Amino acid sequence: MKTEEIIAKYPKIFQHYEGNPGDVNWFGVPKGWLPVVDALCGAIQKYCDSTESKPNPDYLEGSAYDPRDPRTHRYIQVPRKQVVCIQMKEKFAGLRFYTEGHDETVQGMISLAEHICSNTCEVCETREGLGYTKGWITVRCQNCAEIDGKVWLSREDWKDMHLNRAN
Repeated sequence: MKTEEIIAKYPKIFQHYEGNPGDVNWFGVPKGWLPVVDALCGAIQKYCDSTESKPNPDYLEGSAYDPRDPRTHRYIQVPRKQVVCIQMKEKFAGLRFYTEGHDETVQGMISLAEHICSNTCEVCETREGLGYTKGWITVRCQNCAEIDGKVWLSREDWKDMHLNRAN
């Protein structure tokens, strides 16, 4: 899967806007995380395409229910606001997915995707034997870090290094 395919698959989420020439704000996600981003966008779009129940402002208090007269319906179904991605990228070994129009439910989806990505190799998608690279901090398995010639530290070594630096 490629970023371009995700953008094409979810045109309501990835709406072109003036401050994003050439869609540059959407091309910072490593390929190992794209399946997570695809699942996130699918969940967001399904949620946005659903409706929510709200109190009917035109409800006639005390009226008998009539399925043909919406004024007798205490609650009405209204469309949800469309969530739009402003930017997605990798930063400090974590996914960043910035949006407009989201609510607490969508924020929870984004937080879950960010957590999954921080526990997934950016290159091969494995969730086993992860650590961090030095320099530009990325989350990778040891094999992918070595193939790319990166200095790799296990999560335990990384934590110990930063704890010792603080003392």
